[in-house]
Amino acid sequence: MITRILAAAIVCVIGAASALADSAPTPGRYQLTPVMTHGALTAVAIELRFKGEADGKTTLILPNEWGGESQLWHAITDLKISGDGVEVQPVTNPAQRDIKHTPNADITVSYRVIQDVPGEPAGGPHNPYRPIVQPGYFHLMGGAIFIYPALDGGATATFAVRGLPRGWRFASDLEHKTLLTLDDLTESVLVAGDFRVVSRPGLGGFLRLALRGNWQFSDDELADKIARIVTSHNAFWHDPPERYLVTLLQLKNPGGGRSLGGTGRGDAFAFFATDNNDDSSINRVLAHEHIHSWIPRRIGAMPATDEARDYWLSEGFTDFYAFRLLVRDGIWTVEQFTDTLNETLAAYWSSPVRNAPNSRIVADFWTARSVQELPYQRGNLMALIWDKRLREASGGARDLDDVMLDAKARFAPVHNAKDAPHAVDVFAAAMQAAHLNPAADIARYIENGESISLPADMFGPCGNVATLDLPEFTRGFDPDKSTAAGNVVTGTDPDGPAYAAGMRDGMKLIKRESGKPGDSRVELAYLVDDHGTRRTIRYKPEGKKRVTLQELQLTPGLDEAGRAACAKRVGGV
Repeated sequence: MITRILAAAIVCVIGAASALADSAPTPGRYQLTPVMTHGALTAVAIELRFKGEADGKTTLILPNEWGGESQLWHAITDLKISGDGVEVQPVTNPAQRDIKHTPNADITVSYRVIQDVPGEPAGGPHNPYRPIVQPGYFHLMGGAIFIYPALDGGATATFAVRGLPRGWRFASDLEHKTLLTLDDLTESVLVAGDFRVVSRPGLGGFLRLALRGNWQFSDDELADKIARIVTSHNAFWHDPPERYLVTLLQLKNPGGGRSLGGTGRGDAFAFFATDNNDDSSINRVLAHEHIHSWIPRRIGAMPATDEARDYWLSEGFTDFYAFRLLVRDGIWTVEQFTDTLNETLAAYWSSPVRNAPNSRIVADFWTARSVQELPYQRGNLMALIWDKRLREASGGARDLDDVMLDAKARFAPVHNAKDAPHAVDVFAAAMQAAHLNPAADIARYIENGESISLPADMFGPCGNVATLDLPEFTRGFDPDKSTAAGNVVTGTDPDGPAYAAGMRDGMKLIKRESGKPGDSRVELAYLVDDHGTRRTIRYKPEGKKRVTLQELQLTPGLDEAGRAACAKRVGGV
């Protein structure tokens, strides 16, 4: 969540420089221009003009920390600040500049954005959120590139792009609105270059897909499925059609591994993926991120600090609704839902941090993969349980859908308030109005970390949630440290199954060829580079301890009527 420092309205003007000159005078104006050298993009120039504070003192905020990245100001070069009486004070914090100037002075800030990490963006454990400036294109996240003034009062500004090379396409969610807030600016995504832009009008609003590279699916196939998802979500939340942008950046894939991820931008989604992802995997992530347009944005605010403490709601509930609506709209089969749920259950029950308190998530969300996955798992499972309890308590008259729509209605009148209520509090109030107080469950399962067990009859006609006793799942090496080491095997247990199969520290993990993380019954197979020799290492990932594992087991031989009943239950119809 971006702290609102400047309540700005940004009038977006995409066009030539003359568009700026013809627009009405405003206190602030942003202009972006590609910097080309011998036909190749080398930087992106940004100019900001605004009126300084009446007391002659203004602070400029530079990009710093966002999305797990830090020191984003490293990508800012050639920073120049000028204007009437401007004096830049000695820098004590690289993430800001304090300036003195004539009261209400007209101030100009110019700078260049470069790519401060060498090479093409590649697949890996983290999305490439830092500025990407390649010879033939750029991909920029607003929070990583825009400098803005921390003004005491409101301000307005315009945004323009000029000087695009012939044949380049530009796409940004900054084009979606006439008036934009600062959050719109910093939560934006901007791409230009050899991108292909496909649009889809319809019930879901005006959808645009901007992508580059070659994929397993056509541009039109992906755009059609995204349009179905967008249309479905708007209908569920009872909202009118809205403009939405999806950017899909292809990542370099030197080792053959699969990478897939992205981030919601409110009215856009920035996607990062290697070319070996199919459209089903992409649709899952897109459904999740598009639900973020409502959860938590339209049901409540996130904490200004330590927001990870509420990720069980903002991320876990988002998974719940992404999966539910994919089934409800026929995009997913009941088998696809079952496979995805069982992946979640296997990962949850095998997690080494399953019973960690919520404070551990706050502390280690960005540094440990297992901790990062925990709020997604907990929130999704609690949403399933609360949905079932609401149905049972109301005789089928209410479910979690009613609670979430009530939360949205409660938050709408106060969403712009200075101290807007947190999403968790709005949700709790809506639950209590439905005669189910979640406080004890939140304390027990979210804050204290007790294990969450699904009841056997959770999915009614679909089948049974079985509770199994199995050997613990273990990879036999440390996955977090191996990922941090650049997919180099680290922390191999000499008494574990990987070591017995030939795995050793120092080998390069190329890809996982088989296996089901969290399930020790399924053989793991890794293709590795063993000091220049490629080979596949196979083993049963069985540890020495016994553990509990839950999984949904579909009723064998479901007929058409049974499948329809199952889909209705899973889809919340």
